[in-house]
Amino acid sequence: MSDDDDEGVVLDSLDYLMQPLDGGSVIPVISNSFRIEQIFREDDELIALMSEAPQFFDEVLTFDQQLTKKWAKLIKYPMSDDHNLARVAQYQQVKSDVGAAAARQQYIKFLIDRLLKLNENREEFKDKVAGFRKSPNPLFSKVATELEYPKFEDGFEDPLRLLAKLPLRIYITTSYSDFLERALIAENKTPITQLCFCKFGKTNIKADYLPKSDFAPTVENPAVVHLFGLEDYPSTLVLSEDDHVNFLLNAVDALDPKAIEYPSYLRGALSESTLLLLGYHVSGWDFRTLFRFISKIRKTESMDGDVAPSMAIQFKPSLEIKDNETLSIKYLERYFIKRNFRVRWNSTDSFVYELWNTWSMYKEPQS
Repeated sequence: MSDDDDEGVVLDSLDYLMQPLDGGSVIPVISNSFRIEQIFREDDELIALMSEAPQFFDEVLTFDQQLTKKWAKLIKYPMSDDHNLARVAQYQQVKSDVGAAAARQQYIKFLIDRLLKLNENREEFKDKVAGFRKSPNPLFSKVATELEYPKFEDGFEDPLRLLAKLPLRIYITTSYSDFLERALIAENKTPITQLCFCKFGKTNIKADYLPKSDFAPTVENPAVVHLFGLEDYPSTLVLSEDDHVNFLLNAVDALDPKAIEYPSYLRGALSESTLLLLGYHVSGWDFRTLFRFISKIRKTESMDGDVAPSMAIQFKPSLEIKDNETLSIKYLERYFIKRNFRVRWNSTDSFVYELWNTWSMYKEPQS
């Protein structure tokens, strides 16, 4: 590929998204770290770690990865890649004698305990913190919400609420929590939670959460598709390396038209819609698994073997080492263009604000 092939990969305007957004053919795909990083950027210890200058490019870590290092230290993870959530979770599942589901739940418990510790000396939250500590298995999303996380500067709306305001029928997320559903409810919508491509731990899942073949999502009743499970049901979580591998194996089986794990409303949407990947990092197992999964579906379902319709991605490289910055950006741009992605370099929050502002201007003449 010549350098000229990179022309047009990075988009200066989001205007091209407005018509498909208005027509209901845009699907945001939201990472677990999207909300995690918004919540824990109030953590002074993590802030201090983030401010330390790395010596090498591959040492540049995100808030999510710094948080994983803290969990790794807590469970005495012995290897050097202690920022890698999938590998740390794998270690915890292997060494634990409480079973895989309980081992997965320990990650959620770690997040909750850290958030409670951050707020234990705040007078306005002391009773809530004490109450959550007495509760056997509180949900992380409930704890964060009750403690009024995430916090945003004056004049800045919650990006998740802005996504919830958009006329979208399907939201896909790899989050383990129901933050997206809460945002949609706050916008007077009635989201339908769907646990798709899940073959294990389904026995106790609420019936309404299982895929529905006859469900037709609308703007008022959008589908929120959790690909990597839900914290309410620890057995469904895709967290460790083995979990990610099993997910991909299950997803391949689900491509069978008769598979109940793959509802009909998703089949055409995943292969024909513009997907906005929000909050992912290329090196993460969650991104790599998700990307292979989506690419497989779009290739399988595209007409006559054609390349699937173009997708859009928002991705922040977090590049701090200037000597490596140019080469790293070129590599990543080529990586995505070969897979029919358009790249937008920006923070997740800034991308959503820009998307909302562009949408508002697009709709203004029609109001």
